[in-house]
Amino acid sequence: MISYELAWQLRDAGLQWQPVERDLFALPGRELDGHVFVVSALPALVQLYNGHPVVAFQASAEWALDYVMLTEALWLPQEHQLRAALEARIAPDAPLALERTPAGYRCAIALAGAPRSFEGPDAASAYGQALLAALVDAG
Repeated sequence: MISYELAWQLRDAGLQWQPVERDLFALPGRELDGHVFVVSALPALVQLYNGHPVVAFQASAEWALDYVMLTEALWLPQEHQLRAALEARIAPDAPLALERTPAGYRCAIALAGAPRSFEGPDAASAYGQALLAALVDAG
């Protein structure tokens, strides 16, 4: 799983979240650091509240939290989501490779025709770093 810091950087760089079932997210700043939530039928799902998307908690007697605005939730994209977002932002014929290294993983891509590589402790982090660079370069 990617770090909160990388998730914030991706969000700030323009990565949009369109929640789907089984997405992971966190609620930073609510004394829930370290807790990861999953969008599902129960206990958390995305609904509209006064025309705004919210994450609603249902059937959780132990929670005093009914909902939070989607903008307050921090999406923690998973490896396959990061790869798909990266593939959507590079040329169809551009190289994209993931390889294991002694320290973790390396994602090798071409951005604007120049070869680049990004490393992380896991595949999701390596893809996330590459996606961040693609978003920043495009911005």
